[in-house]
Amino acid sequence: MDFVNLRASNVRDHFIRHRAFLGELTRQDAVVGDFAFGVVPRGPDHIRLRSRNFPARYLRHRDFRIHLEEPAGPGDGLFLADSTFRVVPGLADPNGLSLRSLNFPDRFLRHRDFHLFLEPLDSPNLAADATFVRQPAAVLIDDGPALIPADG
Repeated sequence: MDFVNLRASNVRDHFIRHRAFLGELTRQDAVVGDFAFGVVPRGPDHIRLRSRNFPARYLRHRDFRIHLEEPAGPGDGLFLADSTFRVVPGLADPNGLSLRSLNFPDRFLRHRDFHLFLEPLDSPNLAADATFVRQPAAVLIDDGPALIPADG
């Protein structure tokens, strides 16, 4: 499975991530797994985004907010629909990509105030905020020196 980072096209040093099981947009930090998503194909042009560090969880919309959740069970059709997106050319830049909801096809995944939502085409600034650039996922090479207690 390919793991990717999705960089915002209009806030070039910010990436899609999960934090506290919500979809957010931040600068990358040492928690590289929070930014890495496996691309799970769901038919022509449709994907799901699976978390690298919580592999049972996917990005999905609920109440039009993006969450990182897992299905209630193998027959959870609503979860499957809520976590499936159609990949289309970027609304602001065709070299990027935008993610259109499967079950709300008039809505796109977008960032607003650095949080991720599912919003309709007529939302202000939607094209710029709903366009992302796919990059290979960052890999943590060295997580720094081991910390040894001073009195230990």
